[in-house]
Amino acid sequence: MKLLSRVAAFGIVGVVLLITLALFHHPIATSNVELAQQATRDNQVHGTLILLLAVLASTLAVLSEALNERSGALYVYRLGCALLGVAMLLDGFVTPQLADAATALRPIGVTIQVFSKAGFIAQSAAILLWSCTAWRRVRWFAVVGLVAAIAPAAWILFGDLLLVPRSLIAIFATHSAWYLSAAWVLYRFSRPSA
Repeated sequence: MKLLSRVAAFGIVGVVLLITLALFHHPIATSNVELAQQATRDNQVHGTLILLLAVLASTLAVLSEALNERSGALYVYRLGCALLGVAMLLDGFVTPQLADAATALRPIGVTIQVFSKAGFIAQSAAILLWSCTAWRRVRWFAVVGLVAAIAPAAWILFGDLLLVPRSLIAIFATHSAWYLSAAWVLYRFSRPSA
């Protein structure tokens, strides 16, 4: 378990860095022509993000085991990844193919927003559950999780938020504070004194 915790800790750090890099390369199209021209880049960025989310969910399974978590946080997190995955498939692979069908883009855009927001809310709920589980063992980690869970969820639920690359980066950055804290907790659990 100690080796697995260490590998998961380094995996989380690597995935967080790669997701951040991918988000900074997220294409922004201001017209249907640009959307069609950026199809390959759209495919690459969204395909990469889907793969990285799957890896992140796998590494967080190790955290659930290390914390002896039984609240269902991992299942809620995986639900969030699935919802975000659907949004990314639509955004990165369907919309570039429909760039000439302007009437189809509006409902797909709304669907992308709904699935993305639901995915981030589910991930925030999972972080909150993990934080509650960790409260007795690693209080500072739980506090980081409370902030990282509540702030983005409140912004999505109570703000007039349109998810664009800038707001995606802000939400992911908030979650990343918790992800990196989780990596540190896993690393500490992997040490002989833990």
